[in-house]
Amino acid sequence: MKSKSIPDLRILPPDALLTCAQVSAVSGYTERALRNWAAGKEGRGPRVTAVEGRPRYRVEDVRAWIGAAP
Repeated sequence: MKSKSIPDLRILPPDALLTCAQVSAVSGYTERALRNWAAGKEGRGPRVTAVEGRPRYRVEDVRAWIGAAP
């Protein structure tokens, strides 16, 4: 089982990129849910940026998404 690193969003630069596993660790949502949201058009989850065909999440997008959660 992989160890998940929980990034500190307060100290990372806004343009830093996070993996699905890191966003999962920060948000509490499963990687599967994040991938499903990224694949859909529902507008759920943080905005996804593709880097070499792999999903990545900008820190500022994750901050905004978490801040908008009810």
